[in-house]
Order: sequence, then structure tokens, then C-alpha cells
Amino acid sequence: MYFFYYFPVGLDISTRRRPVITIFLVLISAVTFLAYRYLPFQYSWRLTALVFYPAHPSLATAFTHIFMHAGYLHLIGNMVYLFVFGRVVEDRFGPGRFFLIFSLSAAAGVWFHTILTGILSPQYLGYGIVGASGATSGLLGAFIARFYFSRIRVAYWIFMPLQGVNKAGRSFVPGWMAIAFWILFQSVQSVMQFGIEGMQVAYSVHIGGFVCGYILAAAFGARKSARFESMLSKARRHFEKSEWFAAQGEYINYLDQRQDDAGVHTEAARAFLCTMEKGQAQYYYKEAITGHLRSSDRGAAEAVFVEAMRSIPGFALQKQAHLDLAFGLERSLKYNTAMTAYDNFKTRYPLAVDIPFILLRMAGIHERRFSRYSEAYSCYTRLVEDYPDDNWADFARSEIARLTGMGVISGPSGKLSCQV
Repeated sequence: MYFFYYFPVGLDISTRRRPVITIFLVLISAVTFLAYRYLPFQYSWRLTALVFYPAHPSLATAFTHIFMHAGYLHLIGNMVYLFVFGRVVEDRFGPGRFFLIFSLSAAAGVWFHTILTGILSPQYLGYGIVGASGATSGLLGAFIARFYFSRIRVAYWIFMPLQGVNKAGRSFVPGWMAIAFWILFQSVQSVMQFGIEGMQVAYSVHIGGFVCGYILAAAFGARKSARFESMLSKARRHFEKSEWFAAQGEYINYLDQRQDDAGVHTEAARAFLCTMEKGQAQYYYKEAITGHLRSSDRGAAEAVFVEAMRSIPGFALQKQAHLDLAFGLERSLKYNTAMTAYDNFKTRYPLAVDIPFILLRMAGIHERRFSRYSEAYSCYTRLVEDYPDDNWADFARSEIARLTGMGVISGPSGKLSCQV
């Protein structure tokens, strides 16, 4: 016996939001299956009304049959496909369009099967249809329209006894190849099953659903969006292979079209850091931080700001943005990074009117958070010496006297400096 089997277990595509509708569909399918299988007969028999019968088709059952399954393997197989492919389709198309693709593909699948069966094998019209196969096939159609460039991680098993081959594992394969093989298999099975007594699987449902999902995705602009994201996918693959210059080129091409993608600006900065082009990296870090702030994602902006300061000595933003993030880091108790931000600001903008206040902030962190009294004393001293007429100068003089009176400072010393 020769045997080859593969099953999708993952994708190389990241999602940006929780797939709420996908999770809901998985749960409602599982609950319906368990209710029909295990509830007493008098409570569960009505669930048979959800089945689609080609001999007596109805608009309602063209959708409700999705939630009925014939057995555990049938349910698990459909739910795995739904979760693996549904979450990325929902992420890119949005919940509304995703649900439209899912439900219309299911209806298109059973109606296509009804028409084909009526023409070729009308004796099978009395066979009921259950399961989300048509709907998940529609998701595959939408997936290949939107993510033709992606890779699918499959679990596989190859059994060839005469050659002594028995191999199983997991591997990434091109998405278009895996789905092309799948649709070819469905087409062959669909042709073969007509005329054979005892139709068990309605393969033509899969074909109708797949075509419907592809058409709907194309109508929603999938091809145009896919063209841009394919550049990003290529960039990430080049980066994974340490092909830095190729990655940089793809990132630039993508960002020329999608300048508001803050996350990709960060990725581009990392690619330029790998070739020691810190000037370019600094530009992309700044664009990333600005983009996150523009979209009110302050947490992401602070994270990129910290990464940039660690990667590029002296990294600084525009005055107001830099100070705003530095104050935020201090408020969130990230004192070491806040001190780095303050010090970078002093270096980049030595004549800024905010320097005296920054010296006070740094002195407070040195003393109250790290008990570094000498460094705090140095900050106060610098404020008095360099900005004697500033509004904060008198306060700094009182702090110098206080620290000296505490005995933690032996006395004024010109050798101390306010550094991180």
C-alpha cells in the first residue's frame, strides 16, 4: 500500500487582531455537534432540520448545514481548516467580509453540488449534506487570492513499503502548490464519485465553495492588497536568511506604497542595523515611532523608542516627542531607559530651554530610585553653574545644601558630572 497524507497546521503569516468570528464559528459548530450526538432524542431531533437535502433544497438549510457534522474526524478536520485559514482571512478582510465569504461559499457549494448531481447522478439527490466543508473551501479560495505568496506548514506522512519509506514530519510548502494539489484532488474525486454507488463525501461542494470564496475575495480587492504584502513577505524571508541587502530593498518597495505601516518601519530599521547603516536605521526608527504615536499606540511607540536607544547610541527624536516619551518611561517606572532618554536629549539639544528641568528629573531619579547621591549632587551643581538665572536654580541650590548637610556628600567637587 502506498500512502501520502498531509494536513495544514500553520502559516507563515502573522495576525494583528483576535479572530473573534472564527473562534465563535468553531465553538458553535462544536456545541451543535455535541448537542446532536449526546442530548436525549426528544431534545436533539430538531437539529436534523439543519441538514441540506438536494432533493428539497431551501435557502435556510443552505446555511444551517454548516454547523452539523457526521463524526469527530469530520468536525475536527473542518475546524482545523477553519481556524488555520479563517483567522488570517478574518484579520485581513475584517469580520463582516470574512463572515460573508464563509456563509456564501457554504451556500454556493451545496447549490453547485445540487445542480451537478441533478445533471449527472440524480439518484443521489436524496443524500443530505452536513458540515462546514464548503465554507472552509471558500476560505481556501479567499486565502489563495489574498496570500498566494505565502507558505503553509503541513504535517505529512509518506508510506512506501516496497521502497522502505515511512516518513512523517512537518514542513513549509508554497501555499499555491499545496492548495493547487488540494483542488486537483477534489476535482478528480468529484468526477469519480458520480456513477459510483454510495456517495460518502460531496466533493463538488468543495469545488463550488472554493470558486465562490476566490471570486468574493477578488471582488474585495484581494489581488491589489496581496501585491503589496508579497513584498513584505519577501523582505521577511530575506531577513530570515540573513540576506540583508535584499531584505532592505523589499522593505523600501513596500514602504513606498504603505508609508503608514509603523511596524514595518521598525523591521526595516533592524535590516539596516544588520549592515551597520545606522543613519538609515535611525530614519526608519523615527518613522515607526511617529506612526505609532499618530495611531495613539503609545505602548508600541515606547517599545520602539527603547529599542532604538539601545541599538543606536545617542538616538533622539524631535524635542517634544522625545521629552514626551522620556517622561512616559519615567512614569512607567522604566528609570534606566528614561535616564538614557534624558541624557540623549541633553547631548542632542544642549541649548534647549528644557535642560534645567531635565537635570532636576535626573537628579531625582539618581537619589530617590538608585540612592546615587553623588550623581544627584552633580546634576544640581551643573544646573546652578550652567543656568544660574533659571527658575529652578534656587531649588537646586537648596538641594545641594540639603545633600551636603546629610553628610552623603563630602563637599563641592568640580570633578563630578551628571551622567547616566
